Amino acid sequence: MAQKRLLIVEDERIIAEDIKRTLLQFNYHVIDIISHGERVLERYEKLNPDLILMDIMLAGKINGIETAIKIKEKYNVPIIYLTAYANEPILESAKATEPFGYLIKPFEEHELHATIEMAFYRYNMESNLRQSEKKYRLLFNSIADPIFILSENGENFLDCNDVVLNKYGYTKDELISTPTSKFYIEEELEQLSNYLNKESNIESPIFTHVKKSGEEIIVELHKSEITFKEEQVLLVIARDITKRKEAEDERQIVQEQLYQSQKMEIVGKLAGGIAHDFNNLLTAINGYSDLALIKLDKDNNAYNDIKVIKDCGERAARLTKQLLGFSRKQIVEKINIDLNKTITELEKMLKRLIGEEISLETTFQSPSCIIHADKSQLEQVLVNLVVNARDAIEGHGKIIISTTKESLTKEFITRHDLGTSNEYIKISVVDTGIGMSEEVRERIFEPFFTTKEVGKGTGLGLSTVFGIVKQNEGAILVESEEGKGSKFNIYFPQIIAEINDEKLTIVDSDDLPTGNETILLVDDEDSIRDFLSEILREQGYKIIEASNGKEGLHKFIESNEQIHLLISDITMPEMSGPELIKELREFQPDIKAIFISGNVENDFIKKHTSHANVSFLQKPFTYDSIISKVREILDK
Repeated sequence: MAQKRLLIVEDERIIAEDIKRTLLQFNYHVIDIISHGERVLERYEKLNPDLILMDIMLAGKINGIETAIKIKEKYNVPIIYLTAYANEPILESAKATEPFGYLIKPFEEHELHATIEMAFYRYNMESNLRQSEKKYRLLFNSIADPIFILSENGENFLDCNDVVLNKYGYTKDELISTPTSKFYIEEELEQLSNYLNKESNIESPIFTHVKKSGEEIIVELHKSEITFKEEQVLLVIARDITKRKEAEDERQIVQEQLYQSQKMEIVGKLAGGIAHDFNNLLTAINGYSDLALIKLDKDNNAYNDIKVIKDCGERAARLTKQLLGFSRKQIVEKINIDLNKTITELEKMLKRLIGEEISLETTFQSPSCIIHADKSQLEQVLVNLVVNARDAIEGHGKIIISTTKESLTKEFITRHDLGTSNEYIKISVVDTGIGMSEEVRERIFEPFFTTKEVGKGTGLGLSTVFGIVKQNEGAILVESEEGKGSKFNIYFPQIIAEINDEKLTIVDSDDLPTGNETILLVDDEDSIRDFLSEILREQGYKIIEASNGKEGLHKFIESNEQIHLLISDITMPEMSGPELIKELREFQPDIKAIFISGNVENDFIKKHTSHANVSFLQKPFTYDSIISKVREILDK
């Protein structure tokens, strides 16, 4: 074991040598004897003693106590005072230097030996304690989460790791002088008190922490009881879960949107199926009504009765169009539209629609706002929203339609399932009506949901708007409070393009085209087949009928005549319309066709009508529209 290296600081040489002799007997190594405090400070680093035996009264300008103070400022070394003085002032001064011993001269050899050994023992214990505390502090500060040491009742801070100071913006002194309640929002103080005082069974409660700057973060607390400086205290770890909570909230929103989307999709399929069957019936009802009106004289008593039937049929057709709009199965014919121009064209009609007690205003941020959409559907959206606004206003009020150009964030675009564009046109329809409660607002786009009296609404207006907006790659949001009116915002991708000029062809039903070609008519609905067969024969065409695709193929093969045109439903048992035409083209590649249907996906129609010799007609169609379409496709 290495000898301990001792330094003697004594200005009386005889006493110093006697102490040295005694130390050598106890196997200590005396590295030097120095009589001046200044000399000790000059030579300290070179000598680097393990322990110093120092007289208080020294030669030179500074005494032993002053020398010890200067040594303690820079070095950690045990010091034992050897002095002939033991009065109160000297003892108080010596205490300030925290000496490891104090021997009054003269002293016994064994007394010196015992004091030195006890000094080394204490020094080693304190060194181990400091090392242990250093490791504890290193571990304490290496933990990534904020750690607080609180008083037993949880009301005061006693200590914390460095993460707390960096994260919350306090200094250690500021933190210890701050009550714990200042870190929490007022609404959570009772919950915090219950948790810290064991009155809550929640293991990892979530709280809102407030930083010195006022910024709020969401934390998850973990508590345990420990002994700190011989006191029972609370150790609390505050894990920052702000981002996790935001992600969970976002996931919840997405899940709710997915659930809502799935629910709407299911109801949409149901609505589309109903529309399909209903359109088949309406095709026959409206078609035969047209036939009867053409055949009857206007003075006939039955004429007006049939006209009422036809009017009701047309109203029913508009209802099924709403169903298809909601289920996103209307046939979409997109063109470049200037929204401002479209709104201006509708303005007069909308004013008549809402009445004189309600004023209608339009404001446009830019001269033109161009989107690519189906114009008739867009008009339907505007009409439905204005009618909804009108019904929400009691007495006098105002409706404002406006358009603006907006750059949307990626987060907004992703959340509302928009496209890849960042630039959008926003249409806003604002009313001064009664507004909506949160419960109503959450269900506003559900089909068949209405707050109107029985018989006053179908509950399809806003769900149709929702379906059309989605079908045209847009998004619709609503802002509303009870008593504060409502605001509907619709977003469509902005495009930079020329406006399409629409040219409508109006057919005069009194002068419908005729023909003599052979037509293969395939539809599984007897009433539609009978109606089409009758009106086409009246126009001079030869008709071959079939109730499904397989029968149609069989009659085509058996026929000795050239088939000039196929008119076929799309969805049929045995064989569908697209499957049938594929088979027919094996025999007659240039055969022309008109598909008819009451409920088909827009993409499906585009796929199967992309051929130059194929066209499509939506059920329910009118008498003159089918006659004109037949002639149009035959004459191509």
